Amino acid sequence: MDNRYTTFGLSRKNAGLWLSVLFMIASAAVRLVYYCMGGTQGTILKGYVFFLIVLPVFAALLFCLRLIINGRDRLYKTGLPVFLGVIFFIARIIGLYREEGTDVTAVWHVVLCIALYAAAFIVWDLTANGAKIKTKLPAFLIFAIPFLVHLFALDIPVWVKGVRFFEILPEISVLLMMLSLAVAAISLEKITSGEFRPRRGDRCDGRLVRSLDPMNGVAIYIMPTRNGAATYFRDSVECTKMEEYIRKKRAEGLDGFGTLHLIAAAYVRVLAKHPACNRFISGQRIFSRGRELELAMTVKKEMKADAPETVIKVYFDPSDTADDVYRKYKEQIGAVKDTPLDSGFDKLAGLVNLVPGVVKKFLIWLLKTFDYFGLLPRWIMRLSPFHGSVFVTALGSLGIPPVFHHLYDFGNIPAFIAFGARRTVTETGDDGQPVKRKYLDYTIVTDERICDGFYYASAFKTFRRCLNNPEKLDEAPDKIEKDVF
Repeated sequence: MDNRYTTFGLSRKNAGLWLSVLFMIASAAVRLVYYCMGGTQGTILKGYVFFLIVLPVFAALLFCLRLIINGRDRLYKTGLPVFLGVIFFIARIIGLYREEGTDVTAVWHVVLCIALYAAAFIVWDLTANGAKIKTKLPAFLIFAIPFLVHLFALDIPVWVKGVRFFEILPEISVLLMMLSLAVAAISLEKITSGEFRPRRGDRCDGRLVRSLDPMNGVAIYIMPTRNGAATYFRDSVECTKMEEYIRKKRAEGLDGFGTLHLIAAAYVRVLAKHPACNRFISGQRIFSRGRELELAMTVKKEMKADAPETVIKVYFDPSDTADDVYRKYKEQIGAVKDTPLDSGFDKLAGLVNLVPGVVKKFLIWLLKTFDYFGLLPRWIMRLSPFHGSVFVTALGSLGIPPVFHHLYDFGNIPAFIAFGARRTVTETGDDGQPVKRKYLDYTIVTDERICDGFYYASAFKTFRRCLNNPEKLDEAPDKIEKDVF
């Protein structure tokens, strides 16, 4: 199994998780008790209230929270509290160096400790973030050895000389913190999965593509906007086989099966065979959406100029057939047309529209900023028509040819497909006689930064083959390709 699918984790069924949490909470509690009862640890406390009380307590509680919530699948999220804990240890050793009457009197001692603290964070982070270190032993040793040295070489020799228990509470808090991390490290479980496991830098709607050549990274800054990097593609397909297929599907009981379902099914098959087309760019980085395919389209309640409209999003899997696409689309479109247009997107847009223009502009800027850094909540992305795999617009019912629709610079949709009304063309047949044929024109506007022209050409050919041979869409693809890492 490729180690890209392997990470370390700590499930809630693991006793080591709860033991680690217990020690960390005890560390925070001991520290709070000491300072709440008037402990000052000499004069170190002066100017170090934040570093010696607030920071370690916050880091300890955050570590417990992250370990419980994210320990199984996103252990890398414990990196932040561990980093904050390292800051606490650095502030502590500097404070001890500046305090008279302590054992820390040499600069080299301070520098060595800081280097060890930094190494502890790096080792933990590399272990927790995607198993870059293939064994949990280094993480265990870098916490367990300092704990043993502190306890047996530094603390116990002093305690046996007769130190009041109250005065050693800060040191006990430190020992409990190191013990908690050592227990967490030795209890780590190596988790292997057939799918890519999340790592730092991934988003809730996609994983960061890390193996692309440097030119891809540079191009994103040269062409920073989606429309500035748009590529326009236009093609036509002869409709004989499409119309036969649509009639067959309707005869099978799929009422209303039409060109839209066929276009959607063909593009789902494209994403199954060419997963790089399901990438997107956000925050000047390229992400892969994986198996989740989100198709968005605008729907009118009635075919009237003044009829309200909303946007629906349909979620597909790369293994979906034309029947699956029809069923999922029908459920979504039926839900919109059979009820008032009060979808989640309409409600969200209505709330934003209630505020004054200046505030509205600030809210949109805030949403863009959050989206840039991958902090936008997933529920907003699911409501947003600007986040997804592709936007489809059907112009055939309007009786016009397809337009080249722009991409949205907000959100992350990398492709826009438009198809228009069928047109009839008189051509010369094989026997030399004139024959009338129907053609369907369609356009695809794509973000050229997510993959190269050769890849797009292959994807467009697959799309055209699916439309020319729609019966292939009745069966799931024999193989679903995975994007690079």
